[in-house]
Amino acid sequence: MPERTPAPTIRPYGSMLLIVDTDAGTDLPQLPQLPSDPQVTTVFVDLTSPPEIPLLRALLNPALAPGCGAVRLVLPGAAAPGPDGWCLARRLAQSLGLPVIAPDGPVVALPDMLFVAGGTWWTFRPGAAPHAEGPRHPAPAWQRTLARPLPAEPALRVTPIPAGLWLHAGDEATAPDDPAFAVPVHPAMVTLVIGRPGDEALDARAVTRYVKQFAPTVGEEITLIPYGPDGRIVDDLAARLPGDDLSAVHVDAGMPGVQSDGVRVRTVVDGAGRPAWRPPAQRLRYQPGDAPRLLEWRAPLPDRTTVSVGAQRIAENWLVEAVRCGLWVRRDHETDDAVRRVPADPDRLLLVVGSPSAPPPPEVWPGVRWLLDSLHAQELERTRLVLPVGTPQPFGFPPAWSLSPDANVLAVPLAEATEPERGEHARAPGGSS
Repeated sequence: MPERTPAPTIRPYGSMLLIVDTDAGTDLPQLPQLPSDPQVTTVFVDLTSPPEIPLLRALLNPALAPGCGAVRLVLPGAAAPGPDGWCLARRLAQSLGLPVIAPDGPVVALPDMLFVAGGTWWTFRPGAAPHAEGPRHPAPAWQRTLARPLPAEPALRVTPIPAGLWLHAGDEATAPDDPAFAVPVHPAMVTLVIGRPGDEALDARAVTRYVKQFAPTVGEEITLIPYGPDGRIVDDLAARLPGDDLSAVHVDAGMPGVQSDGVRVRTVVDGAGRPAWRPPAQRLRYQPGDAPRLLEWRAPLPDRTTVSVGAQRIAENWLVEAVRCGLWVRRDHETDDAVRRVPADPDRLLLVVGSPSAPPPPEVWPGVRWLLDSLHAQELERTRLVLPVGTPQPFGFPPAWSLSPDANVLAVPLAEATEPERGEHARAPGGSS
């Protein structure tokens, strides 16, 4: 005899309803925590076989509260029209006599949002034409600004994601399980994820032109997130965009995630899609004419107190500061902020010592050595020492690159090493020799 399909059942799940096979037991899908709406009942459908209208009506009629004004049916493709132009969600609305909101494609469930990948939510009211609601539920304040897609050049692909838009190259389809779809949604700000690991290089000019035509429509501020090697484009965009259309641009150091201890971090992703390392400057804000302002950072010296935002002391009169390109060892009250404007290198943590026009004195090197010894292995293996032009290569340190007077980092070795004065050696500030 053919195997019988288990009969579906309906179960309460907080303020929502869940339709599952009777034999599902406790093996239930992970569902997001959505805001409760007394007028709309959210119904998740997780069945082995597609449901039919009589079955859904029979399950829902006794389960819906008397005051229910609409049903949000979380069933992938329920709003996709069939050969006759009708869809399951529209038929269900007619059958229930209630509006039904449903997706026309696959649904990505985030902790606090439902997103229709490559599609949108539709509202079907009995006897009325369907209405597109947008791909995100609940809808962030900026969703309507993305309702009308802007044309992109042939070399550029623009994919809607929960957090905003994903700009990448290549014709390979984007999968809803890609990390780009898991980027957290900012309630007041559109996020642009730039690049995709494994793709051919993005055309930086095409990206710039697209973002500039996009900027006037999305509010005063946006966030840029580098994803893979094309993240190099992000710094140039962040420096160019703030102005008439955007008051500020936020830049994340990499793709967002959460550590085992619950701390939120951004991680640089390499060309193969692997997590590589976590820069000290985690999030910055760019405004017209100013050096980027640090918003979130990882302390290079976890056991040391913070002197100011992003800065810790490594020697008398000397601080180490988290900057976009890595770390900057500078004097107290340094007025030249050119190093704060140096763009990031996704492959390296640049350790800049001194200011562009002032080589560091000998007494700073013990503190620099102590700093290097304190870095995590992932950071240390990517660290490149950068010193002002004219600084001798310090003895006992890896070969350094040069920093020009106008704060350009040059992959040019310094002069031959000079041995430090007798008695100089690494020690922590305030420590004993």
